[in-house]
Amino acid sequence: MNLLFDFLKYLKKPDQVKIKALMLKGTQAEVWEQVQKQAKEGVFNKDLLLKELKISSSHFDKVTSELLAKCYVLLFGDDSIKLLHFLTNQIVYIKHFYSEMNRRSNQAKKTMSREEQALFYKKCMNLIQVGIPIIHRDEKVMKKLSEKYLALFKGEEKKHAALAVRCKLLLLKIDFLFAAGNISDEAKAIEKEIDDLGALIAGADEELVFDYHWTKIFYYHALEKFASAIKMVKEALLALSKTTGDLKDIHVLRFELKSAEFQYYIGQFDESYYNYHNLINTALFANIPDSGFQVTKYIQICLITERIEEAERIIEQRLGHLRDKLSDGIMPRDIFSFIKFYLFKGDYEEAFRFIQLGFEKNPKGKYFQYEIELRNLQTACLYLTGQEPTALDICRRSIKYLRNHGYGINNSDFPHFYILTEAIFKKKNGARPFTPKQEK
Repeated sequence: MNLLFDFLKYLKKPDQVKIKALMLKGTQAEVWEQVQKQAKEGVFNKDLLLKELKISSSHFDKVTSELLAKCYVLLFGDDSIKLLHFLTNQIVYIKHFYSEMNRRSNQAKKTMSREEQALFYKKCMNLIQVGIPIIHRDEKVMKKLSEKYLALFKGEEKKHAALAVRCKLLLLKIDFLFAAGNISDEAKAIEKEIDDLGALIAGADEELVFDYHWTKIFYYHALEKFASAIKMVKEALLALSKTTGDLKDIHVLRFELKSAEFQYYIGQFDESYYNYHNLINTALFANIPDSGFQVTKYIQICLITERIEEAERIIEQRLGHLRDKLSDGIMPRDIFSFIKFYLFKGDYEEAFRFIQLGFEKNPKGKYFQYEIELRNLQTACLYLTGQEPTALDICRRSIKYLRNHGYGINNSDFPHFYILTEAIFKKKNGARPFTPKQEK
C-alpha cells in the first residue's frame, strides 16, 4: 500500500482543504492529481497509475514520498512532535507514524541539538506507549529509541535517564503480558524486575516520579490487585506533591483518573462515576495522553449507573468523528463501548455488528483481554436475543479457555461472568436458587 494514497484516503475535510494550497508542477503535479483521484475512489492501483503517468515504479515511489513530506510540512510545519502525535491519534495512520518517526530519528543527529534529540526520543517513546493500541506497539522500536536516548546522557543525568527507560520498557512488557493473558505466569519474574528498579532516585523530576510509580501501579492492576493499586496511587500522589515541574498537574490528573478507574473495578460505581465526571470535565483533561482510554471507562461507568443519555452523547460524538471510515478507523476500545451501549439500549442488531467487527480486529484471539471481553459481550448478546443454549455453550468453552490461560475461579474475576450467566439461566428455569457465593 502507498503511504500517500493512505494519507489522502483518510484525511479529514478541514485538512483536505489545507493541502489544496500545495503549489506543484511537472511530474509531481501529475502524480498528485492521479493519486488524489484514486484516493477519492478508495482503491489503489499502482499498475494503472504507472501506465497513466508513464514513469517507473521507483520514480513513482520517490515522487509520492516527496509529496507526502510536502503535505506534512504544509499541515504541521517543522513541528515533528505535533505531526507524530497526529499520526498516532488515528489508527489508520500507524504505519505512517513508524515510517516518519524512523526517518526523523535517523536525521536527528544532523538536525537537532542534544536537548532536542532527548526530547524527541522521549516523546516518541511516550507516543508509542500511550497513543498506539497495544496490537500495534513495536517493542524493537522502543528499545532502539531508548538506546539513542540513553546515549545522550552522562553522569548523574544518565542515572535518571536509565531509570526512566527501564520503567518504560518494563511497563511495555507488563502490558504485553497482560494483553496476552500471561501475566500470572510471569508474575514472580516481573516482581523481581520491579524490585530491581530500587528506590526512586533523590531529586527525580515529575516525569520520572510518574514513570516509576505508574509502572508499579500497572503491575498490580494487571494482577487484579486493585486494593494494592489504590494504595500505590496515594503514594504516587504524595511523591508528585513534592515536585514542581510543568507536567506535574497532568500527572496528578492521570493518577486521580486511575484511582476512579480502580473504584469502578472494585464495585464502587457511584463514587467512580462522580470522580470521573468531575475529572473529565476539567480544562486540563484534554491535554492528557490517555484521554481516549479514560473516556471509554467513563462511558462504561455511565452505563453501569444507568446514565444512558450521558453515554449516548459521547457515543454519538465518537460515531460522528469516525463517519464513513468506521471499519478502518475505529479503536478496539471504541468497539467495546459501542457494543455495551447498544446492548443497554436493546439494539441487539447493532451490538452484534460491532461484536463481529471486534473479532475481525483481534484475529485468532491474539490479545487475550480483547478476546475475553468480546466473548463476554457475545454471550450477553446471544442470551438477550433468546439464543440461550448457544450462550451457555460459549460460557463453558470460555471457562475452559480461561483455565488454560491460568485464570480460574480461585484467582481471578474473569470466570464469574460465565458462572453467573449459567446460574441465572438455571434459576430462571426453576432448577435452583443462587448459592451464597453466586449471590455475593
